[in-house]
Amino acid sequence: MKEVLSEIAALTDNEVLQRVLQGELALFEILIRRYNPVLYKIARSYDFNHQDAEDLMQETHVAAYQHLGSFEGRSSYKTWVSRIMINKCLYKLRYGAHRRETFVEQFPETLQPIPMKPAPGQPEQRVVNKELSVILEKSLQQVPVIYRTVFVLREIEGLSVAETADILGVTAGNVKVRLSRAKVLLQQQIGQVYSRAEIYSFNLVYCDAIVEKVFDRIRKAAE
Repeated sequence: MKEVLSEIAALTDNEVLQRVLQGELALFEILIRRYNPVLYKIARSYDFNHQDAEDLMQETHVAAYQHLGSFEGRSSYKTWVSRIMINKCLYKLRYGAHRRETFVEQFPETLQPIPMKPAPGQPEQRVVNKELSVILEKSLQQVPVIYRTVFVLREIEGLSVAETADILGVTAGNVKVRLSRAKVLLQQQIGQVYSRAEIYSFNLVYCDAIVEKVFDRIRKAAE
């Protein structure tokens, strides 16, 4: 049983997508769990609280599932689903939840932009990092979104310059400039720069809840 679960967990995004499209809906859970942390960080980088972040994550996963047929693989699934999340965040910021139901969703693979992995460490190091993360999170909120999201993508989520540029729809040079500016602004806020931090952590207990809610919404939509 463990070997089967291990084999399933080791499936690539494309392998999961192919099997989901062939009718194995249950495997979509792999993608939900795989990208819950990233989507949560995106929402938090836009200043959404925990509950709003959860709602946006559910909407993003459901929308991704409903539009899987339009995913052509020109970008990675991670990039694609991140863009959907960004659009959800931007729309909610602009119009608020009351207009959400009338929104006609379109998710081109070459869209506009934005955000974000905590570094491993020894137990005692993690305690310090937890304290630093509070300072860093508060300081990040003072940094303009255009710089903050690059910092989150590169320094927290650990994406490469190329991946970050792809998600944001900007050049690699632009990513480097924005990251540099973000660090300068953070230095002004906290006096020093931490290359990595445990920010916007998404507890696994919430991951389970998101999986259950997403599947519930997908099943209801199919009825």
